[in-house]
Amino acid sequence: MIRIKNLYKRFANHQVLNGINLDIQAGQLTSIIGLSGMGKSTIIRHIVALLSPDSGEVLVDDINISQAKGESLLKLRKNIGFLFQNAALFDSMTIEENIRFPLDEHSHLSQAEKLDQSKHYLELVGLNPSQVLRLYPSELSGGMQKRAALARAIILKPKYILYDEPTSGLDPITSDLITQLIMKLQTKLGTTSVLISHDVQEVLKCSNYIAMLHLGQIRGFGTQYEFCNHQDPI
Repeated sequence: MIRIKNLYKRFANHQVLNGINLDIQAGQLTSIIGLSGMGKSTIIRHIVALLSPDSGEVLVDDINISQAKGESLLKLRKNIGFLFQNAALFDSMTIEENIRFPLDEHSHLSQAEKLDQSKHYLELVGLNPSQVLRLYPSELSGGMQKRAALARAIILKPKYILYDEPTSGLDPITSDLITQLIMKLQTKLGTTSVLISHDVQEVLKCSNYIAMLHLGQIRGFGTQYEFCNHQDPI
């Protein structure tokens, strides 16, 4: 489980997070929704220790990740797959090199085994390995880049997957395909997932739980039914 307790974060004079309390339910997909600039991405960046809290705690498997160092932090991060908003593929690497990068860093597999794994996870996200392995990210469409980045994010079989605005910048049809893929992976892999989005329709398609972020605090949390029937005007 991921547990966020009384999390505060300020950038310069802007108080972004103002006492966040949120439990991410194990084996479920929890979406954090809110207007742009409210700090949704700031929350998940704390989960992988890309940011450190001004105060409060982010517990991953009961370990305060902001206090984890060295091998302990590396072990925690290996259990977390992160799909960045802009895909964040390495421009100078082929798709094969991008996807096998986590295996190069964290496994002792042979080159043949790494290639097999790369092909398997590309197929899992709906890409044809024979068509994309030798290409560079700039040669793929935005949707294909997101799929390739997702294959890289899950190749170490993480316990948690974090999606940061996964459909941002995509056309409606491609956005829906990415949302369907997220639902498929959730069912197939059984991970604990966190989705950051301001797209209500996307969130309602795939979420088990929804948290509403407003002015630095969680304004409401619950199931889809509870979210859709909430009386709070925000």
